[in-house]
Amino acid sequence: MRLNGAASARNICCLIVLCAAVFFSVHSGRAQSIYETYKQALKEGGALNVYGTLTPDTAVKVLPVFEKRFPGIKTNNTGASSDKIVARAISEARGGRTIGDVFHMNLENVMQVQEQGLVLDKLPPEAEVFASHLKGTYWVATRFNTLVAAWNTQLVGKRTNRKALKSSPSRSGKASSWPSRATPNS
Repeated sequence: MRLNGAASARNICCLIVLCAAVFFSVHSGRAQSIYETYKQALKEGGALNVYGTLTPDTAVKVLPVFEKRFPGIKTNNTGASSDKIVARAISEARGGRTIGDVFHMNLENVMQVQEQGLVLDKLPPEAEVFASHLKGTYWVATRFNTLVAAWNTQLVGKRTNRKALKSSPSRSGKASSWPSRATPNS
């Protein structure tokens, strides 16, 4: 299923809201609601530094939606590839500075910064509505990338045994996920 632009922007914005809630709840020692977090963020300067893999086109659509929902909060986007974001966050931490408030990237990359002790192991109360397989102790999934290896059996190459493909009623004329080894025609 492919999300349209508005749904995708809404999902990313939701992730940023959840991450921001986790970040700002560090000072209180308890999980805060999004609106408690918002009030505290305004008192602390009203800036949210986003380190993420948002493309410039996505950032100009998503971040203003966040700023509109939370007036007075200014988002500072540091967009780059995930490996550059990880390297930057780790370098800053080793230099005694933590600039990024929110990480938006693939889970494997978030795990890299978590292993360095740069991610708070806490979720805000708003994350309770997510199914258990869509969240961990420090992350919430907002989308999945699914890869399916398949081909159209009507368009297979000459080296494929078409008789074997057509003899299987469940495979004939449908996309297939059979192994990719081609069988020579006899």
